[in-house]
This record gives sequence, structure tokens and C-alpha cells, in this order.
Amino acid sequence: MASFLVGFVAFQMRQTANLWLVYDLTGSTLNLGLLGVFQFAPVLVLGLVGGALADVVDRKTLLLFAMASHLALSVALAMLVLLDLLQVWHIYAVTLFTSAVSVLEGPARMAVIPRIVPRSHLMNAITLNSGTRHGSMLLGPSFGGLVIGLWGPGAAYWLVAALFVPSILLLLPLPSLKPLVAQTVRKMDAAHLLEGWRFVIQTRIILSLMALDLAAMFFTYYQVLMPVFAEDILNVGPVGFGLLLSAPAAGFIVGTVALLVAGNIRRKGLLVLWTFGSYLVAVAVFAVSRNFLLSVVALVVLGGLDGVGAILRQTVLQLMVPDEVRGRASAVLQVSNRGGPSMGFIVLGVMAFWLGAPGAMLTGVVIAGFVLVAIVVLRREVAGYRG
Repeated sequence: MASFLVGFVAFQMRQTANLWLVYDLTGSTLNLGLLGVFQFAPVLVLGLVGGALADVVDRKTLLLFAMASHLALSVALAMLVLLDLLQVWHIYAVTLFTSAVSVLEGPARMAVIPRIVPRSHLMNAITLNSGTRHGSMLLGPSFGGLVIGLWGPGAAYWLVAALFVPSILLLLPLPSLKPLVAQTVRKMDAAHLLEGWRFVIQTRIILSLMALDLAAMFFTYYQVLMPVFAEDILNVGPVGFGLLLSAPAAGFIVGTVALLVAGNIRRKGLLVLWTFGSYLVAVAVFAVSRNFLLSVVALVVLGGLDGVGAILRQTVLQLMVPDEVRGRASAVLQVSNRGGPSMGFIVLGVMAFWLGAPGAMLTGVVIAGFVLVAIVVLRREVAGYRG
């Protein structure tokens, strides 16, 4: 868990620096949106492979490979800034490679938890893991914005590289996490790769929850437009930019604590629907706000609501899928979790070009609201799900 926290902080700091530099160098929401293309391409190409690997190789090895790769790529960005050679295409290239690495190791990371945690404690374990990730989203952007404001983006990249070192060292004491002998699968044919998708498509509750997830990320992924809100609407500079990016994570931590106190909630489906609708209201408030404090409060609220829904959706998936296909099923969830924000970068970047940042966010809220209503009306089993 400590390794994941340090690695996630480093990843969030690098993402903060990337967003700030792309907008600073180009001043274009279209260029911000283009980051999504390079984030999404590896998800589309390698998503199934990552899940299959998680079911046939040592999951610890995949995690070590990923952290070492992130370290090397962060050093590359830092050196380009130091030598005054950095161009936007360098950021796009590193984004492409880091996304590919994350896609390959993501299912292994997700599949480790059910392997070592009893089923009765699974929701709490997923909550703690998600809390760790979002704790990094609180620390990473705020530290990143502060470092950029004080010493520039080059210093941020060097700090990112330094953080990946303890992340690697903390993984080394873990025992081997090879597949169980009875579940080891050696084939890598199409049928094997597609088994996770087949399971998800045939499980209508999971499919409906993924539709909500994708609607939120496609049309309300506020992160891509945060440089615009920070510089042009709220006028708060790089430090305020980092705080805006961190605010949703603060809300997520509050939501995490609330879930831990609540214990194993039975009406998971109904709670997902309620939190999703409330999340859309909070997004709308952020879109129309011209006050920095109100914007931060709206982001804290939407972060908490989004976090509770995300934990519940992950819990439902892990409860319903058997271990022998968990890596591949987790890969499907990863396509949603990673591909959704990447597409959100593209969709909102283009929408903001035509409608402005606030107009793009409000339009996205309306579209995602229609998806919510459709699922409530057409998939009543979602509201009735008890896990």
C-alpha cells in the first residue's frame, strides 16, 4: 500500500506538470484534449493483453516493471526541461508510453487485493486502496502546483523521478504473486483474451454501472479543463491550479472514511445511482462558479460523491467475478477507468473550443443526466442490487 501511495503521488505530480505545460506552451484547449488521444490509444490496443498477463504471470513482476518504466520516463522529461529542449510532442510521447505501461500493469494491481484479502473484508480493502490512490491525488497536484510555482516544471519532473525510487524499493519485500496452479492459463488466443469482456457483457448490472462511469468520464471530466479555469476564469495561477486539482481527492478521502464507518452497505446499487445524480449537480455548480472558494467546495463535494460511486462499482465487480478471470475482467474495468478519462480529454477539449469551458461542462452534465435516467428506467435491477 505504501508503494502504491508514493507511486500515485509521483504520477499525479507528473500529470499536473504535463497539463500546465501543454496549456502554457500552446494556450489551446484542443492541445489539452489531444493528451487524451495518447492516453487512450494504449488502452484500446493493450487493454486485453494487460488483463491476460495478470492471469498468467507473476503480478509482482508486472508492478516492478511499471514503476521502473515510470522512473525512466520521468527522468527523460526532467532532462529535456533542464536542456531547454522540451516541446509539446515530447509530453505527448511520454504520455503514450506511460499510458501503455499503466495499461499492462493496471489489472495486476487490481487483482492483487482479492487474492490476499478475505471476501468479507473486500469492500473495506478496496475502499482503503482507493483512498490511498485519491490521497495521492490530494498530495500530488498540490505539491506539483507548489513546486511549479516556486521552481518551475523541471523541478517537478525531478521530484517525480525521485519518488518512484522508494515506490520500487517498497515492492521488493512482497512475496511472489504468481497465478494459482489450478488457475494458470497458458493460452493467449482470442477466446482467452475476450473472456473478461464476455463476462461483463453478460452481467447486466456491471454493464450498467460501467455505462454510468463512462458517461461521467466522457462528458464531465473536469481535470482536462482545469488549467483554463485556473488561469482564465478564476485567475489563481499554478498554486491555485494545484489546489483545484487536489480538491476532489480531499472529498474522496471524506467519502472513503464514511464508507469505512458505514461498513458493508447492502443497497450498493441504489447508492451508486444516488451519488451519481448528486455528483452531476456538484459538477454544474463548479462550472458556473466564478469564486475560487466556491469552486474548491464544489470540487470537494463532487470528489467525495464520485469516489463513493467508484468504490461501490469496483466492489460489485470483484464480488461477482471468479478469480480465474479476475485479471481479464479487471482489464475491462481498466478500459473504462483509463479509456474514459482519456476520451473525456478529447470530448471536453473539443466542446470547450466551441462552447467555452463552462459551457462544455454544463452540456456534459445534461448528457450524463440522460444516461442516468435511462438506466433508472430501463435497468431497475441496478437500484435493487444488494451485495
